[in-house]
Amino acid sequence: MTKSNTVNADKRPTVLFFSSAFCDPCATARDTLDQVSKLVTQVDYAELDVARHSDEAERAGIVSTPTIVIVAANGDEVFRAQGAPTVNQMLVALAKAVWAPTRTDC
Repeated sequence: MTKSNTVNADKRPTVLFFSSAFCDPCATARDTLDQVSKLVTQVDYAELDVARHSDEAERAGIVSTPTIVIVAANGDEVFRAQGAPTVNQMLVALAKAVWAPTRTDC
């Protein structure tokens, strides 16, 4: 999984993976995201440690780790999972994000 410091900067769907250092399920979620990132390359992936990125975690309403949030290119949250999702769950959610309609400013 490629780590990104910018979230949705280039208007691509983004997977936000909120983790913590001593979280066993985070390792499972990380493995899942590593597999998914090799299959779905048109998405940005960012891992945010909640201790180092507490402001972002608070704004996103993160109450436990791991939590994975998928944001479509238009800014809409299309998926949120607490715990470690399966590869299939991630692929279905990413399909929604990749093919979500984009907003146009009038």
